[in-house]
Amino acid sequence: MIYKKSLIIAVILVSSISEICSQTIEDGDWVGKIIHMTGRYMNAVYDVQNTNEGVEISLKVSGYGSFEFRDIRVTPDSLFFVWTPSFDLPCTLARLPDGVYHGVCEDPWGGFGAAIMAPPGSDIDALELHEPTFMSIAGINPDDLEPEIVSLGESYPVGNRVEVNGLTINYVEAGDQQKTVVLIAGIGDNLTSWELLHQRLASQFRVIAYDRPGLGVSQKSDMPRALSQMANQLNRLLHSAGVPPPYILIAHAGASLIARQYTDQYPEEVEGLVFIDPHHEQQAGVWESFDEEAWTSYWTRLKRFQSALSGGSGLEFQMYASLIDQETEASLSDAPSVPTVVLTAGRVNENSSWVGHSKEGRKAWAEFHASWVDRMPNGTHKILDYSSYIHHESPESILEVIQSLFTEK
Repeated sequence: MIYKKSLIIAVILVSSISEICSQTIEDGDWVGKIIHMTGRYMNAVYDVQNTNEGVEISLKVSGYGSFEFRDIRVTPDSLFFVWTPSFDLPCTLARLPDGVYHGVCEDPWGGFGAAIMAPPGSDIDALELHEPTFMSIAGINPDDLEPEIVSLGESYPVGNRVEVNGLTINYVEAGDQQKTVVLIAGIGDNLTSWELLHQRLASQFRVIAYDRPGLGVSQKSDMPRALSQMANQLNRLLHSAGVPPPYILIAHAGASLIARQYTDQYPEEVEGLVFIDPHHEQQAGVWESFDEEAWTSYWTRLKRFQSALSGGSGLEFQMYASLIDQETEASLSDAPSVPTVVLTAGRVNENSSWVGHSKEGRKAWAEFHASWVDRMPNGTHKILDYSSYIHHESPESILEVIQSLFTEK
């Protein structure tokens, strides 16, 4: 599937344009959708104005504010722009003979999303990405694409349902081995973020991935989020599903806070921890020391966008932000006693607007992780040359870590 590495898929329906001309686009509101890889979407209005300085486009989404596009270039056969929801997304589109634009939005770590732009009156539900155009722009050789691997079920990502504290929670289980791995998706992500790793682990472990309330296909809840609540929900889910401990918990990014909370609340149930580019309640201090102005600008922009997301995504990020800003005390054990692996995303991206992705920023982040692991009685630290979503780019690397530490010889 082309979308395996996607972070954002934008499907834009143009409502007031009769012809794309060199360096100009007809003034007016363009309406459409922005769709995340997890299936979340936002209806949007694109305000297009031609000025003496060139074409200006701003994206307006109710509740999110306005995002100005920059570096806009228009020709009769192509459109290029950069927009910044929380990081830079340069997008390149090509116009096909039917008048529909197809193209690529590339994230700072080398992952690809797709863009389609169709003339007025088009049926947005009927739009399909022209894959040869997508692959040509992205520089993907069709012969290099991974073959399809075993599905996690015909209804995936819908799996089994259990009721937890009055809420219906969706989870997918695969594998029937003795050891159990539980996958905890990053803040705002659902279980589909684990698909590739889930498929690979299932041959050697019993693997559980789940949607927290308001994410994926789990029931929505407007209740504010808290780490203790999220750990309790996971515990009740596992026991209600008949999955006995002990568990190896694998958590991505901000979800490492949930895994640490679970280990504090249920220490006898956790066999080991694997943290994929984990976040930490003291990380703001690292970035303030590194570049306070850049951190403040990046963090302010990120909070504005992520906190306004609908459903569980926004509520989870609000909780996460309060912990990072230390408005809420995390009260977490800093050094888990169980075997713990911390994997740091080491890939450098000097073109990113966030200095944390620079060579110096990656070095500071790796040193922070290393100092944290040094405080653990049974910790291991590895730096891998991938983006934060290591499990997307190299699920084999995660599998190798688990095999080396948690598989009986």
